[in-house]
Amino acid sequence: MSETGLESAEKIASLIWTWYGQDEWRKIILVGELAPTLVFLSSDANAQQQDIGCCAECNLWSHFLEYLDTFVQRFPAHLQPQLYLLLRRLLSACEALSPAAYGTLESNGFEDPQWAPLREMASEALEQMGWPELAEHLPALRKWPD
Repeated sequence: MSETGLESAEKIASLIWTWYGQDEWRKIILVGELAPTLVFLSSDANAQQQDIGCCAECNLWSHFLEYLDTFVQRFPAHLQPQLYLLLRRLLSACEALSPAAYGTLESNGFEDPQWAPLREMASEALEQMGWPELAEHLPALRKWPD
């Protein structure tokens, strides 16, 4: 991971705990919604097909991409610039997918070459967020106090 990637990962990881201590749940929720989207986008074609169900065109936005869009729209002030730009590029690339990327009932559109750069960007975004460090703590962070 690059030095800037490390700085970005450390910042997100430390911000999560700061927000937790300050009862800023919406910020934590946005990170918690983005992470599964990035995990999905970084997965291989078979895992994506299994996760999305029979209609990628119908389900991709409602199950995953709306969270990426919301995060990009509502979270830029809390991100390192390189991570924010990467997420914006990823969202733009998702929006630019052609119909071939969605496949049909008989074919897995996630095997289309358009998905390769999206997988790479999503993997890089997870790395910059520090997802391996955050993933183990997210279940505890989702247990909101009463």
